Amino acid sequence: MAETKQGSDLGTGLSVLFGLIVVLASLATATAAYLSETQGSDTMQILSAVGLTVALVAAGLAVAVIHLYE
Repeated sequence: MAETKQGSDLGTGLSVLFGLIVVLASLATATAAYLSETQGSDTMQILSAVGLTVALVAAGLAVAVIHLYE
């Protein structure tokens, strides 16, 4: 009798979710940087930095999830 191992789609789903978070955080970073430049606001620079941090952490988690659930 042949046995097959069925993999989980959890890794793919989570990596797609974190990839979507990366895209949204990157858009927030670009928007906040543009508003910071046009308005001269320091608050927008902080928001841009937070968006960049979220994008980098989510990208790292997306790669880690692929390796974890593979």
